[in-house]
Amino acid sequence: MRIIAVGISAFFFFIWNKLTLQHLRISASEKSEFPFNKNKEINFLGNYILINKNNKPLVFSSHCTHLGCKIDKLDGEHLVCPCHGSEYDLNGKVIKGPAYKNLPTVTYQISEDGRKIVIGG
Repeated sequence: MRIIAVGISAFFFFIWNKLTLQHLRISASEKSEFPFNKNKEINFLGNYILINKNNKPLVFSSHCTHLGCKIDKLDGEHLVCPCHGSEYDLNGKVIKGPAYKNLPTVTYQISEDGRKIVIGG
């Protein structure tokens, strides 16, 4: 009975992992445009997290690398996944698991007038 339970759990974990990875690839390839506020250090923008420290923007996927939950919370200087409590620093590096991969960075461009940011693509 234990072998069957482990097998079923492994199967669902495999499927969940594949779906999560596929979602991350799709969201990284989409282009999205947002207002760019130079004065705000951290912005949660749907599928993305924009960190703007010292006028040096970094854009990360907002999906936790553990199971793909959307990160939408900041605790001090840590980005926190609401599902299982993984924490990342403001450079996207894992501080606390269960996640073991850093947040993927996403390409971006800032408009010529500096008012908009185009993420992805």
